[in-house]
Amino acid sequence: MSHATRLQFEQVPSTLSQAFRGLFSRTTNNRNPQLPSIDAVIYGLKPEKSNVKAYADICGFGETKGKLPLTYPHILAFKLHMELMLHHSFPLAVMGMVHVSNTITQHRAIGEDEVLDIRAYFTDGIRTDKGLEVYIRSEVRVGMELVWEDSSTYLAILPSKGGSKKKGAKERPALPVHASKESWILPSNLGMRYGKISGDPNPIHMNPYTAKLFGFKRHIAHGMWTKARVAAALYRKLGSESCSLTIDFKLPIFLPGQVELQFTQDGDVIDFDVRDMKGEKLHLKGQIKAV
Repeated sequence: MSHATRLQFEQVPSTLSQAFRGLFSRTTNNRNPQLPSIDAVIYGLKPEKSNVKAYADICGFGETKGKLPLTYPHILAFKLHMELMLHHSFPLAVMGMVHVSNTITQHRAIGEDEVLDIRAYFTDGIRTDKGLEVYIRSEVRVGMELVWEDSSTYLAILPSKGGSKKKGAKERPALPVHASKESWILPSNLGMRYGKISGDPNPIHMNPYTAKLFGFKRHIAHGMWTKARVAAALYRKLGSESCSLTIDFKLPIFLPGQVELQFTQDGDVIDFDVRDMKGEKLHLKGQIKAV
């Protein structure tokens, strides 16, 4: 697919600059906004080993053995996502957008010393009853080889044509019983620490005061931290470096907190979810499998 506008960067864009510009982004009054035809690229990027180590530590991967953690390329691609959404032609406000789903496919493990070409671009925008879902695809290549890719869906909440209608509370279905489980304790400063490492300074993750400005009772964990923590727990159980990891984000995880990962493995496929300790609230669910 060709794009009318290309944003090309020599290095990873500045988090400080993106945060500042994000404060002044505004949503259009158009009920059916159109996404611009643009892409963003970085050529010849070599990840900083100190950042890779810090990321691996906070997400639970531990020793990387000279390879990038499965989910690490997303934080590089995410900076390009931000540039796409901060471009003057993008019709929505960045702050307050919600990451609702993500799929990562790793075709092979990426070495820490490899030089990467990264590209991100809009693939679609679909109006739902909640707002506009924005789809962004990311690709990582070493030379001409596609080694890693992902698809992210972001939700911008927009008013519906008929106005909001209150619906009766739905009874939550019982969560499945999985074969294995482990619990995690999430400290209050997790969002601040992960945000610094990942370059995602969204105020809903930083502290309770900034989160309340966007309608949250407290600050919440980054969805991609939770996904990375799942990857750290389950990736090595596959016995394959080539894999696909899909997650749908459900209820936010408020900080500080404690949650439980439950999973069931069937050969080279693992189904999982992350829930509260009472087993009543589902925070995310997904699947990781060898490909």
